[in-house]
Parts: sequence; structure tokens; C-alpha cells
Amino acid sequence: MTISRLRRRTKIAVGSVAAVVCLACLAGLLIYAYARYVDVVRFTAKDGRITVDAAPAGPLGNVLVTNKGFALYMFEPDAARRVTCTGGCATAWPPLLVQAGETVAAGPGVKPGLLGTLPNPGGGRVVTYHGWPLYTYLGDAGPGHAAGQGSDDKGGYWYVMRPSGQIVIS
Repeated sequence: MTISRLRRRTKIAVGSVAAVVCLACLAGLLIYAYARYVDVVRFTAKDGRITVDAAPAGPLGNVLVTNKGFALYMFEPDAARRVTCTGGCATAWPPLLVQAGETVAAGPGVKPGLLGTLPNPGGGRVVTYHGWPLYTYLGDAGPGHAAGQGSDDKGGYWYVMRPSGQIVIS
């Protein structure tokens, strides 16, 4: 093999590696941007308040939802009353976040005494209900859906909750 062929192959190899690295970076940025977009689409603070509501989610009946009607889930590994879904887990299951200066409010049918917050390792605070951190799910097509119900994902099971605080296991 000649030196010029070796140089050409080396340039092609280096170019290929650089292209893969660029694509990986772009994919990471797109996932991050989509997760932030989901936060806005699935729940938005109004007048400095994040509201937890109750609404029907198909055959599951009345469950906790965001102010935009998206189902809220609890994660079994959070049993110690701390947020354990972080990183890639929180990308697929975005927590219901409260930023500085915002408060949590109960919508009709939701018990205000069961609402609270816990520190989020990624910043801000996560809304809790009956001590359980609350999350949405990217797999839910829209308001009233609960595709994540009963999923064994990211190291544990995910369930919706009733306004009474009861976990819906199905």
C-alpha cells in the first residue's frame, strides 16, 4: 500500500469518526430540547402556580393529571420519599417541576393536604402527592392517556394515582 493511499484511508476514517461524534452530539441536544418542550406542552405554571388536577384516563377512571390533562405517575423506587428518576430516566419520565418562585396548587377534587415537593437532583423541586414524586410520560399521546400505567421501566414500576392518594395497580 502506498503512503498516499494510507493517508487517504486515514482521512476517511478520521472523517467518519468525526461525523459519528457530531451526530451523537446532535442527538443529545435534540433529546434535551424535546424534554424541555415536553415540560411546556404537558404542564405550565399559571400565575406562578403548578396545579395538580383530577380527570378521567380511559378505563383507569379519575386520576391525577397536570393542568393540561396529562396523566401523572408515581415510581415504585421512590418509596423512600425521594426522587430516584434522574438523567435518562427523567428524559422519558419528566418530573412535574416547581421552579423558584412557583407554588403548588390543588385543582378540583385534589386534596391540598396531600401535595408537597421534594428536592430534584437536577434542580428545582418535584411536586409530590401523598409523599410520592410525580412524573409525566413521553409515551402518552395526549391528555386522558395513561400508556405508562403498569410499565416496568427504568428500574421499577410506574402507576397513576387517584385523588385520594391511592395508587392504581392494574
